[in-house]
Amino acid sequence: MHTKDYLNHEIKEEIEKKGFSIYNYISLKELLLTVNKDYLWIINILTIPLFIFFIAIIYASFTDYFIPSVIIVYSLIFIYLIIKLLFRTYKFSQITNIIYTRKGLVIGNKIFHYEEDEKLKNLLLDYEKLFYEYLSKPSKLSKNIKHLRQNIIKNFEKILDYISKDNKLDLIAFFILIIYGIGTIILYYIGFILGFFLFFLFSFFINLYFKINKSVELKIKDNMTIIDNKLKKLDEIYLLLSKQIGTFQNGEISNLSNKIDKDMNIFYENINNILTYQDNLKNIIEQSIYKDFIDFEYLAFYIKTQFNKPLNDVIKLMSDYKSKVDNQINEIENYLKNSNEKENYQVEQKLINLQTIQKNISMYLNKLKMSLQ
Repeated sequence: MHTKDYLNHEIKEEIEKKGFSIYNYISLKELLLTVNKDYLWIINILTIPLFIFFIAIIYASFTDYFIPSVIIVYSLIFIYLIIKLLFRTYKFSQITNIIYTRKGLVIGNKIFHYEEDEKLKNLLLDYEKLFYEYLSKPSKLSKNIKHLRQNIIKNFEKILDYISKDNKLDLIAFFILIIYGIGTIILYYIGFILGFFLFFLFSFFINLYFKINKSVELKIKDNMTIIDNKLKKLDEIYLLLSKQIGTFQNGEISNLSNKIDKDMNIFYENINNILTYQDNLKNIIEQSIYKDFIDFEYLAFYIKTQFNKPLNDVIKLMSDYKSKVDNQINEIENYLKNSNEKENYQVEQKLINLQTIQKNISMYLNKLKMSLQ
């Protein structure tokens, strides 16, 4: 497997197993967190210039323009943030899920081979600047937000220190600083609250967009996730059956059969679902631009291996279970042959029940063997 800075261990491991991997590059939460980061970045740059601007307005006796100036400045900031978010959302819709294969990766409907990735590296650097996260690496957003908050506090401390040392500036400047600081904090948390509602609003529309205009990458990811979950379910049912049969007591075989019937029905349901979604996945890949890029035969072999393992385990388990039932039937038949008692109703009824269970187990075994890939 290739060694690249945009390939982490988990992705490599999944490619080795399945022949491809779908990586969720940017989450919806990370997309909206960029707004928080951008706002702090602007405030960080404008803290001192805005304070000087507001001081100038006050000292020039243009107090009537103070509140309108604040409104205009922050309106421009929020317009900038909305425009930046809309641009990021457009990019987000193109790159949220990245397909890796053994040959290369697909990002923004463009195929990049591992051997020729100079253009890709430049593209990834652009995306890192936009989303503060390099492909397959941890996000830098939280660290950047924390750093910007600390810088804003330091800027206010610088202004306060300057006021305390400059005798020309009176209490009005100090008062403006306090008002400005409190106003900045209030506006930040108002923006945070508005951002909270914006998150749900954006989440609704973006999720609606992906449902209406579901990308091929998302369809492949959804089908593969379902298959993986169903395969895990097969293993879970096997462990449950193994535990039930492992604690088997001769006198409990009829009750045990009722429990196993229910679990086996769920087992078959999962088998059918896996085969259905595997066919869906094959059709999606073959009808997409990835048909020559994703090796479906390699993927099918992985599914076959994962699929057959729990089936073979359950076949062995059911064969052992059948042997126990066969032994009990033989014991009862021998007892009835050698018994001198005229009334053996309960024993005969137990024999009938066991023969029914034996028949059901044989049916299970035949269905399981036919399901093997």
